[in-house]
Amino acid sequence: MNEQRVELFIKERRFSFMIPFNDYVPFKKAEKKIIGLIENIEHTEEQLDDAIVYSALQLAIENEKLIAKDADDKTQSDDEISQLINKIEIFLNQ
Repeated sequence: MNEQRVELFIKERRFSFMIPFNDYVPFKKAEKKIIGLIENIEHTEEQLDDAIVYSALQLAIENEKLIAKDADDKTQSDDEISQLINKIEIFLNQ
């Protein structure tokens, strides 16, 4: 897998990660969101790690909500398609 090293700077601390090349754009978007979340949390330097973990939890919760919403949307779409198929079958059998 082709990976690249990316760096994230939060409150003058450097974090370095290896990510797949195709995850670079989502990483940059997430980076801005994480930094924004951390800046909105009132914390001391000693609490920075807690703020980072809290921000990661907020992003994970958002992600889980999106996954659940997508699953619900898929189920609803499947139901609607099934109903349409039934109506078409009834029409064709008349």
